[in-house]
Amino acid sequence: MNLGLKKILSSLVKDPTKLVTIADAWITARNPTAEQKDMAEARWNVCIQCPEFRSKRDITGEPYCNDCGCPLNKKIFTKNYNECPLEKWKSVDDIFWQATQKKNKSLL
Repeated sequence: MNLGLKKILSSLVKDPTKLVTIADAWITARNPTAEQKDMAEARWNVCIQCPEFRSKRDITGEPYCNDCGCPLNKKIFTKNYNECPLEKWKSVDDIFWQATQKKNKSLL
């Protein structure tokens, strides 16, 4: 990875190794199920009360988490359980997360 791209990525996300998780959340945010929307909204309500919440990033203008650096309007759609680095989504995810997981259909 060239230094320019690495600098841009690290300015947007503190842990570039999580880019696959972040990309998946962006895809989900584009066309979420009703259950995913409900969970994302509940997560958002947790985030906006957190002292690490920032309403506007200088580079892109979106709300973000000051702890992990992730854009919150997309991170709230992650499929991972309690992905918040401060573990503040646990109570929300205990309620909503299972309903957002794809069910495997049996052939039997």
